[in-house]
Amino acid sequence: MQRTDLIKTITDSAFFQGVAYEERAALAEVAQVLRHGEGETLFQPRQLPTALYLVSEGVVEISRRQAPEGELEPVAYRGPGAVLAESKVITGTPFNSLARFPEGGVTLQWPRPVILRRLFESRDLAMYYLQNLARRLEGTFANLGGHEATKLGGRLEHFDLPTILQTVVESGSDGVLEVLDARGRPFGAISTHDRRVGPIRRGALSGSEALFEILMHPPERGTFVFRTIRRAAGSEESLVLQPLLIEAARMQDELERFRVVVPASQRLRPTGRRIDAKAGEDRDLFDQIRHELATESCGWGVLAERLPYSHARVALAVRQLLRDEVLVEGER
Repeated sequence: MQRTDLIKTITDSAFFQGVAYEERAALAEVAQVLRHGEGETLFQPRQLPTALYLVSEGVVEISRRQAPEGELEPVAYRGPGAVLAESKVITGTPFNSLARFPEGGVTLQWPRPVILRRLFESRDLAMYYLQNLARRLEGTFANLGGHEATKLGGRLEHFDLPTILQTVVESGSDGVLEVLDARGRPFGAISTHDRRVGPIRRGALSGSEALFEILMHPPERGTFVFRTIRRAAGSEESLVLQPLLIEAARMQDELERFRVVVPASQRLRPTGRRIDAKAGEDRDLFDQIRHELATESCGWGVLAERLPYSHARVALAVRQLLRDEVLVEGER
C-alpha cells in the first residue's frame, strides 16, 4: 500500500476525522499493513492488547459471552474505517471479545509501544484521541458507527443477519440493508432510520411479516449489503427493532419444533369446526387458511407461498388450528 493510500485510509476513518494532516501522515509512516485470511482471528478474550487496529478492507465480527458461562455470540460487525482496541491499547487490559474476519480483510496496525509513543510525542494527537474516547464514553458519537457501517457486506453463511441489523440500527445509520439471492437478485430490503426500521419489503410482504421472512427464511447462498442513504422526506413505516428480533427468535424456535411434528409437505384439510371466537387479530389469517384448504388440500409450506404472511406465521397458525381441531392431517 502506497503512502498516499495509507493517508487516505486513515483520513476516511471517522475515528481520525479532525486530526491534522501532519498527524495523519506521521501515523501513515509507522503503520503496518496486514492481510487476513478467511476466518482469521484478530484478537480473542483474555488476550492482552498488542496494537491499535484500523480496518481497511473486509468486515470484522465481534463476539462476546452474554452470560459468564455462555457461548461467544456475534454482537456487532465493523467495516472499513472502523478502529478497534482504541481504549484497550491505552489501558493494557485484556480483551473481553473475539474479533475475526469471516471473509478475510486488511488492517492497518500500530503496535502498542508505537501508538503510545506517538501519543506521548504529540500533544495535539493525544488531546484528540482523549476527546474521541470521552465522546464515545458519553455516547455522543451517534453517527460514528454509521460511517463505519457504510461498506458492510458479505455472504449470509458467514454472518449473523440479526446482529448485522442491530449493528446498523444502533449505529444511528440511515440506510438500506439489502439481501440478495445466489444470483444477485433482490430478495428483501430493510430500511433503517433514527435507530428504527422501516419500510421493510420481501416480495409481496411488508412490515414485520417481511422482516420475519427475511430473518427466518433467507435465500440459500445469499448475500447482503448495507448502504447509507439520505432518508426520503415524508411519513414512513417506523418500527422498534429489538421486540421484533425477540419475536423472530421465539417464532423460529417454535417453528423448528413444529416442522418436526408436521412437515411442510404434510397435507391438511378442514374439519368443518368453527374457529375459536378468541382468535382475535389472527382470525383473518385463520380464515384465509381454512378457505385455501377448503378449495384444495395441501401442506402448510404451500399455504405460506400463497398467503401474505411469513412462513413462520402461517406454520404457527396451522399449529393452532390443528390444536383446536379446525384442521386435521391427511387427504380429504
